Amino acid sequence: MARNRPTVADLQALKGKRQLSKLRVFSLEEAEAAERAGIDIISVTYDLIFDPRFRDAAPTCFAIPGDEQAKMGATTDDILRTAVKLRAASADAMYCSASLQTIRRLRDEHIPVCGHVGLVPAHATWTGGFKAVGKTAESAAFVWKQVKDLEAAGVF
Repeated sequence: MARNRPTVADLQALKGKRQLSKLRVFSLEEAEAAERAGIDIISVTYDLIFDPRFRDAAPTCFAIPGDEQAKMGATTDDILRTAVKLRAASADAMYCSASLQTIRRLRDEHIPVCGHVGLVPAHATWTGGFKAVGKTAESAAFVWKQVKDLEAAGVF
């Protein structure tokens, strides 16, 4: 059976029905292997999503460029400009660990955003470094609040 690239709505409709597969890929060869393996979602570099050969390598994988803050920009407007370029280059959504205000702006401009909670590498200096989170009731409750705040801001 032919496989189509899923939409955000397709992924949301699968919640509770089956597990989705996700893989981080760094090259066209890895993207092609993910496609052949039937991986649902691939996290890709900005360089890969901007490569014109990318969609030939992974035509049906839902592609989310990673949270590359140095390339994303510093302000909400910078991030919005980057998001528009990513979408034009065939990204299906984008990771964004910026403020809730920025995420709401992306949502308002119909840019699908995938959130990130818990250990967010870009925020590690603010949270005590690279360490496990959610190991205490208080820490787990904070992660849950982050999830709910991101959902309310418009992430999927």
